[in-house]
Amino acid sequence: MSRAPILAAIAASTLTLVAMLAWQHHSSTPDKDPGARVEAKPQAAQDDDKRPGVVLDKEALEQAGIQTAPATKALVQAQSQAIATVLSTQELLDSAASIAAAKAQAVRASAALDASRRDYERIKGLHTLDRNVSDRALEAAEATWRGDEASARATQEALAIAQATAQSRWGQALTALMAAHGGPWQRLAAGQTLLLRVVASTGASTSAMPITIEVDDVSGELRQARLLSVAPTVDAHIQGRAFFYVMDAHGAAPGMVLEARFNAGQQVPGALLPADALLWWQGKQWAYVEVSPGHFERREASAARRQDKGWFVPGFEAATVVSRGAQALLSQELRSAIKVGEEE
Repeated sequence: MSRAPILAAIAASTLTLVAMLAWQHHSSTPDKDPGARVEAKPQAAQDDDKRPGVVLDKEALEQAGIQTAPATKALVQAQSQAIATVLSTQELLDSAASIAAAKAQAVRASAALDASRRDYERIKGLHTLDRNVSDRALEAAEATWRGDEASARATQEALAIAQATAQSRWGQALTALMAAHGGPWQRLAAGQTLLLRVVASTGASTSAMPITIEVDDVSGELRQARLLSVAPTVDAHIQGRAFFYVMDAHGAAPGMVLEARFNAGQQVPGALLPADALLWWQGKQWAYVEVSPGHFERREASAARRQDKGWFVPGFEAATVVSRGAQALLSQELRSAIKVGEEE
């Protein structure tokens, strides 16, 4: 048998097998859809800067409701932190009630003393002129007068003790406020204003405090508290000098421990960010900066301080930041990071 037909048959079989394998590989590989949606991928803004970022097209930005606003440079005076404890007014009212009761006793004793002294002088005059009043009546009038005199001294001493006790607990200024019983005390007693005990959290021996300080209430609003007086005792835990402040009762209640701050030191450079620009993640505050159209980087906003209409972030550079939708960007960034990790 000739070898040529055999070689031709083998070559044909080989070509058929190669064609079948190529067709199988092509059918197992999906075609790329040019209209498929491109997922956002975490990127680094620069080769030497590995800060996480996310890129979204215009359509994705509109769907997520992403809005931006400028973060402007600012110089703000440095602040010190403080702890503001909202005190119960019950002890304050008890001290005021003790002073009021002692004062009432003193007033009654003084009135009785005046009456008995006048009665004694009248009887003594009659006794001296014509002895129309017996010696026994004169002696009884004098005894009453002397007894009322002793009672008046005792009530004055009780009033002094009540005032001294209040001053040792609340200080001279607050005790005087109780005694005056004017408008500021009535608002405090009625619960319209609250009494704060404020101590610098550093425990420093602050000799003076500003007239007003800023207090963060539980609703996140920035409140103003006004200095009332120096507290007569130091804080047992921080060993710092304490001060009494008052503020409106809205948004706070006795027993709360609030963060407070006051201006102290030199001015600090930074940037003012919109109110909704910051988000919390892994125990830190962050803001998204738009480094180019549709390209956002997440940057840490350390030591952010609440302002009237936003946040002051020390050391933050002026930039365009996400003012709405930062949480949506964080979610997209985390999803993209998980997907990249699975592909690797």
